[in-house]
Amino acid sequence: MKHRLFLVALVSLISLIVSPQLMASSESEVAQPEQAKTAQVALPSALTYLNNMKQAYNNLNYTLLYLNTAQNKIEPKQLVHGVIDGKRISYFTYLNGAMRESLQFDGKISFYQQGTKPYSLISHQDQSVFADIANFDFKSGNRSYEYIILGKDRIAGKKAIAIRMISKDKYRYSYIVWLDLGSYLPLRLDIINKSNIILEQTMVVSMNISHTVSPWIKQLSTQSTPDILTLPQTTTSNIAQWNVDWLPTGFKVIKDDQHKLMMHDTDPVSYLMLNDGIVSVSVYISSNKSLLADQQTIIQRGGTLIYTKQVNNAEVNIIGQIPLVTAEKIAASIKPVH
Repeated sequence: MKHRLFLVALVSLISLIVSPQLMASSESEVAQPEQAKTAQVALPSALTYLNNMKQAYNNLNYTLLYLNTAQNKIEPKQLVHGVIDGKRISYFTYLNGAMRESLQFDGKISFYQQGTKPYSLISHQDQSVFADIANFDFKSGNRSYEYIILGKDRIAGKKAIAIRMISKDKYRYSYIVWLDLGSYLPLRLDIINKSNIILEQTMVVSMNISHTVSPWIKQLSTQSTPDILTLPQTTTSNIAQWNVDWLPTGFKVIKDDQHKLMMHDTDPVSYLMLNDGIVSVSVYISSNKSLLADQQTIIQRGGTLIYTKQVNNAEVNIIGQIPLVTAEKIAASIKPVH
C-alpha cells in the first residue's frame, strides 16, 4: 500500500515538473509563426526599394562609369551628378569615338559635339542615364507594372538587389533594375520583351559616391553656356491636325505641335509626343504620301523601334522603346481632325 502511494506521489511530482515545460513548448510553437509573420512584414517591399532608388538618384553626389549594350554594340559612357544649392547638375559624356558631351543645370541642357557648334536648349526633363526609370511614379505605375523582388547579386563590386517590373499587358516592355544595397543607386537596367529576351542593357562598372559635390562639376556650373537654340516657328493654318484614338494604359499625349523635317522641305508635319512616365514615343504624321505607299518599314535597334506606315492617306513615323504591336495599334488609330 505504502509502495503504491509512493508511486502515485512520484507520478504527480513528475507531471508538475513536466507540465510547465510542455506549456512553454506549446506557447513557443504558437508564437513562432507570429514572430515569423512580423519578420516578413518588416522586410522592405519592392516598392520601398524603388522609391529609395528615386531619392538616392536625385539627391546624392556620384560618378558612374557604365556600359550601354544593344544588339552587340557596346558604348562606354560617364555620368557625373551633383546637387548645388538644392539644384541638380549632370555632366554626361561618351568615352569612345568623337567627343560628345552634355551639361544639364538650372533649367537648360547644353550640348557639345566635335565638329559642330555647341548649343543649349531649355529643358527641365532629366536626360541622364537611368533617369526615366529612376524618376518614375512607382505608386501610380502599379496600374501598368507589377513589382517583384528577384533576389540579390553583385554588380560592379557592390551588393545589389534585383527588382523586376513586369508589364501587365503586351503593349510595353518589362524591366529588371539592380540597386546598390548601400546607397540604393541603380547599377544595372535590362529592357526585356515578352519572350524574356534582353533587348538593351545598361550596367555600371564603377561607382563613386561623395559627401560633397565634385569641385570640377561645381566649377562647370559657374561657366557660361552656349546660346539657347531657338527653333523657327511654323505656320499651321493649312495643316491638317490629327488625333490618336488609342493609347496603351498609362500613356498620354504630352506634346502636340508642328515640325519641319529634312525629308519634308515645304510642309511641316504634325508631331505628337506620348509618354507613360518611363517611355517617350515620338509620332510624326505627314500628309505627303511616300512612293512606297503600300509598304511599311520596321527598324529595331535594341529596345528602340522605328516604324513607318501609310495610314489614312498619311505617312506615319513612330519612334520609341515600344513593341511592334503597340506601334501598329497607335498608327491604325490615327485619324484627321475634321
